Amino acid sequence: MWLVGEAVLFTLVGAQVQLGLLNYRIIGYGLLSLVAGVVLRCAVAYLSVNCSPLNFKEKLFMCAAWTPKATVQAAVGSIALDRVRESDPVDPVTEFYGVTVLCVAVLAIIVTSPPGAALIHFLAPRLLDKHTRVPDEVQPIKGETHGSGATKETPDNSIV
Repeated sequence: MWLVGEAVLFTLVGAQVQLGLLNYRIIGYGLLSLVAGVVLRCAVAYLSVNCSPLNFKEKLFMCAAWTPKATVQAAVGSIALDRVRESDPVDPVTEFYGVTVLCVAVLAIIVTSPPGAALIHFLAPRLLDKHTRVPDEVQPIKGETHGSGATKETPDNSIV
C-alpha cells in the first residue's frame, strides 16, 4: 500500500515544482542550509548515542541511519504553497515564497535521500557486526513480559 502512496505523493510534489522561478542564489542558500542541517543532524545523532554501550563503528553508523529519507519533506513541502493558493486574491510575492519553500523541499529530497540510502547500504556491512549481542548493562526489568506475554524466571527464581 505504501509503495502506491509514496509514488503518488512524490509525483504530486514534483508536479508543482517550478525551478524556472528560482535563481542560483536561492538554490545556493538552500543547499547551504541543507548541508548545515545534515552536518548538525549527524553530530546530534552521534551525541545522542554517545553514552550508549554501542561501539564507535555502530555510533558512526547511526549518523548515516539518521539522515533524512525525504518522506517528511515530500509531505510538508507543498503546504506553504497550498495555503498561499487558497487565499483570494493570490499575492505574487507570497506565492513566490511558497514556490521557494516547495523547491527547497524537493532539493532536500534530491540531495539527502539517495546519498543517505547509499550510505546505509555501503556502511552497514562495514560498520555493523552480523551477530546480535546484548550488552551486559541491558538487563530485563522485573515483571516485563517476553513475546507471548509469559513471564520468565531467572536463575535466582525471581520472576522477570
